[in-house]
Amino acid sequence: MITYVDTSTLLKLVVEEDGSEGAGLMWDAAESLTSAALLVVEGRAALAAAHRSGRITRAQLKRAKVDLAGLIEEMSLVAITEDLVELAADLAEDEQLRGCDAVHLAAALTVEAEILTSADTALCDAAERRGLHIANPQDH
Repeated sequence: MITYVDTSTLLKLVVEEDGSEGAGLMWDAAESLTSAALLVVEGRAALAAAHRSGRITRAQLKRAKVDLAGLIEEMSLVAITEDLVELAADLAEDEQLRGCDAVHLAAALTVEAEILTSADTALCDAAERRGLHIANPQDH
């Protein structure tokens, strides 16, 4: 069973915040973990933003980047191809999603994931309409 992990869930594993415990439980229970390669950029950008805003210190940022890289190593990453971009563009329109969320949903559908884990309500709702089971770490 494939569990698709979006950036909002993955970040909860490297920065302690609301939903971190739920994200850990989902990560440990998953048989196979995957995400779009976009996750790498989104994750690093979110960590840098957390540092700029003062949520995490420079030392915490350094450790979080190492932890993030380690978690990504455990996942299969979906390449951003022309076909994936085309599907994501359609999903962005049809499901009223932001661009990055549409890429995540397109990647989850492409690999035929059974579960999508995200803390993003709009993405979760769209994924559920598309037949995926939803695991929001903030609901645990």
